[in-house]
Amino acid sequence: MDVGFSFSVLSVGHGDCILIQGGFDGQHRNILIDGGPAKAYTYRNRSGELKKALQKIKDEEQRIDLLILTHVDDDHIGGLLAGFKNGGLLEQLTDKVWFNSGKLIFEHFDHEYDDTNLLDFEQLRTGTAIDNQTSIRQGVKFEEYISRRGIWQHDVILAGQVNELFGIKFTMLSPNEENLEKLLFKWQREQPDSLTSSADTDYDKTFNELLENDKFKEDNSVHNGSSIAFVFEYKGKRLLFLGDAHSKVIVESLKNLNFSNTLKLKVDYVKLSHHGSQYNTSPELLCLLDCQNFIVSTDSRRHGLPNKVTLARINDQFSRTNLWFNYPEIIESKIFSQSELQQLNNEGMRFNACESPFVL
Repeated sequence: MDVGFSFSVLSVGHGDCILIQGGFDGQHRNILIDGGPAKAYTYRNRSGELKKALQKIKDEEQRIDLLILTHVDDDHIGGLLAGFKNGGLLEQLTDKVWFNSGKLIFEHFDHEYDDTNLLDFEQLRTGTAIDNQTSIRQGVKFEEYISRRGIWQHDVILAGQVNELFGIKFTMLSPNEENLEKLLFKWQREQPDSLTSSADTDYDKTFNELLENDKFKEDNSVHNGSSIAFVFEYKGKRLLFLGDAHSKVIVESLKNLNFSNTLKLKVDYVKLSHHGSQYNTSPELLCLLDCQNFIVSTDSRRHGLPNKVTLARINDQFSRTNLWFNYPEIIESKIFSQSELQQLNNEGMRFNACESPFVL
C-alpha cells in the first residue's frame, strides 16, 4: 500500500545529492538523483552522507530502484563513481540508471564516436587536466560501470519526453537537442568567460540594491546545458528538480507545455538550478512558477554560491516564500545580516534548514 513519500537533500558539500523514498505503486522505492563529489561517499576513511544513506538502505534490504545522473560535473558524479568502485554499495544496490552518456549522444545524432581527445589517466594523476575534461573522463568511467552491470536504460533523455515509472510521472524539461549536441564538441576547453559562477559574492548588497540594476545573463556552460531537469509528479504532488540546467531551456519547455504568466506550473518544491547561481534562475522562469518552497543545495565554499541576487529575484516574485538550505549556517554567517533577516521575515520570507526529509 502506498504510504506517501519523502525526499532528502543530502549534505555533500558544494554538490547535489537527492534521495527520494517511499511507497510508489504498491512498493517501497528509493530514487537517487546525483551523488555529489567523491567525499559524499568517503572522505579520509570516513563514510560521507551518501554512503551512510546507502548503508541504511542495504541494512533494510532495499534497493536503489532508479539512479538519475543529471550531468557529468564532478559535484554530481564524483560520489557515484566512488559508490560503484571496487564493488561499492551502488554497485551492489542499483537496479536502473538514467544517464545521457557521450556514446549515447553520439549515437543519437548519428555521429561516429571519437575519443581521441579524451584524457589519459596520467593527466588526471598529475593534475594537468582542466575541469571540464576531467568530468568527461568521469562520465566515460561511469558509463563503463553501468554498462558492465547491465543497469543502464540505453535511451537518450530530452526535453518534452514524459516517462512513467513506479506510477511516477517524469516530465523532462532539459536538455534540449541543441544543448545536448554541443557535448559532441565538448572535448575542447570552454571559453574563459563561461558564465557559470564566480568566486566573488554579492552578499554585501541588499535585495533592493541587487534588483535595482539587475540584468539576467544566461549560463553558457556546455556541461550545465546538458543537465537533465524534470518535474516529478506522484498522486497530486509535484517536485521540480532543475539539476544545473539553463533557465532558457526550462522556460522554453514550460511554454511548450502551455504554462504562462497566467497559467503557472504549480509545484510543492523547487530545487534551484546550479546551487542558486544567478545565471540559472531568471525572472522569466520564476514568473512561470507557482511555488512557495525553494531549495538551495551547497555549503557555499566554492564559486560564491548561492548568489544573493537569485534569492532577491525569488523574493521579488513571490509574496510569501520559504527558502530551504541544506547548510543553514551560511544564512547568517555569510549571506545575510541579522537586521536583513528580521526585515525579510517581516515581509514574508522564511529561512529554513533541511534537517530532516521533506514529507509529502
